[in-house]
Amino acid sequence: MGEDGERTLVWCTGISGSQRTDYINEAAEAIRAEGRSCLVIDVGDLLEQVPEHLKVGTSRTELLDGNEDVLRLHRSYALQNMLRMVEETDADVVLVSTHACFLRNGRLMPGLDMHFIKEHFAGRISAFVTVVLDTPDVWRALAQRPEWAGRLRLAEVALWRDFEVALTRMLAEYEGAPFYLLARRDPAEGLARLTRRPPAPSAYLSYPITAILQSGSTKLIEGARTLAARLRDEAGLVVFDPLSIEDLPQTKEGTPPDESREDDDGAPPISDEMEDEAEPYLVSHTVATDLQLVDQADMVVVYYPTDKVSPGVFTEMSHARDRRKPLYLCEFPGAPERVSPFLGLFHTASFESVDGLIAHLRSEQQASG
Repeated sequence: MGEDGERTLVWCTGISGSQRTDYINEAAEAIRAEGRSCLVIDVGDLLEQVPEHLKVGTSRTELLDGNEDVLRLHRSYALQNMLRMVEETDADVVLVSTHACFLRNGRLMPGLDMHFIKEHFAGRISAFVTVVLDTPDVWRALAQRPEWAGRLRLAEVALWRDFEVALTRMLAEYEGAPFYLLARRDPAEGLARLTRRPPAPSAYLSYPITAILQSGSTKLIEGARTLAARLRDEAGLVVFDPLSIEDLPQTKEGTPPDESREDDDGAPPISDEMEDEAEPYLVSHTVATDLQLVDQADMVVVYYPTDKVSPGVFTEMSHARDRRKPLYLCEFPGAPERVSPFLGLFHTASFESVDGLIAHLRSEQQASG
């Protein structure tokens, strides 16, 4: 497939330490497993391929500490190579891996050449994606890299991620393309499904995380994760799980370590001072991220196996209603017969069990073709 009308081109961003490259490569493997061809273009790797007589510094990171004109020169060379690769490939899907911006030594720098994108890629990009990992895990990963150690505080990592997300989303809005915030610790198959034509349907999984954790029952968290897996495997959905981004210490309680986490061995501890400094940003992240995940989903599934009140869940339900998203209640107290009539303003349907929800979603998909 050599024509853009037949090709899916996805522009993927993510800050250093977010494991963006690993996630994109896993997504590419999932795309190929579906029988489609996929090309991954890493702009950082192309920066390393600048001819020796033009190269300044020994690594791509050194460019961030020098003259921005030199950085733009290297980036221009890399982007020209990227354009050539896009024009020449017959791949069904092209995943471009790059940065939207950099924050280093208190200095914010663009990671995109907007003129180049406007001139060569206007109307050609199918979707924009930002891959995110827990902010503390990103800080620990960067602290173990000589080129980044001591360069950023935890709050600065949080701000960098905010800038990365905001700039990528702004570019998507300018191009009239969808934007997705994707958690590194969610299956990369989600990105693969979003590159289909049409994209696979998606759902935001809302559940009372704080209430469940405070109950001390890890079984309820396991129930939510099992539901997410069944929605993916049995209903074919892309699932956006808010607990896949754990910025706050309390969200890590009661959850098992994940293999995609960075190894903490050798990383300096995060001081109480840094945690206190970063807390306002991380709290804000949590709210903004969850609402973004609602915005990008086709529907919202509310899993509520507790009678404890959750302000977060009801905020998400209200937001979903305002965005005209179908909303399904699962295991909600009293569902389906005794759900408050006031909740009728928010939900589309309610189900006593996960089995009933899955059966409904599958029948809806079959009915829609």
